[in-house]
Amino acid sequence: MELLDFADHEYINLVTYKKDNTSVKTPVWVAKYDNYLVITSSKSGGKVKRIKNNGKATIYITDQMGSSTLSEPVNVKASLIEDEDIKQEALNKIIKKYGSMSKMFIRGSNENRSIIKIDEIVT
Repeated sequence: MELLDFADHEYINLVTYKKDNTSVKTPVWVAKYDNYLVITSSKSGGKVKRIKNNGKATIYITDQMGSSTLSEPVNVKASLIEDEDIKQEALNKIIKKYGSMSKMFIRGSNENRSIIKIDEIVT
């Protein structure tokens, strides 16, 4: 599976890793931006902290609850987008993909929002 193929699905599990290498999975929305994937999260979210500490992540297609593994897991490199203009453009891609459903979950100021970038499969 190619990295951008994940953008064709509604949910993926984003697995991030604590300092002791314990994995934490979170079902998330995903969209394509440029030649990589983007995910939105609160700046205070655990996944944001784990990505700051360690860009190692794994993704796979899942259901809304994150309880099903619907594709092979793929190890990826994750980072945070810092540029405010790119963050807004990436967020717009997510809002466009998820439409009215996104309006229920993506509200308020972007000041406390992070955009996670997944741009590389790690072998």
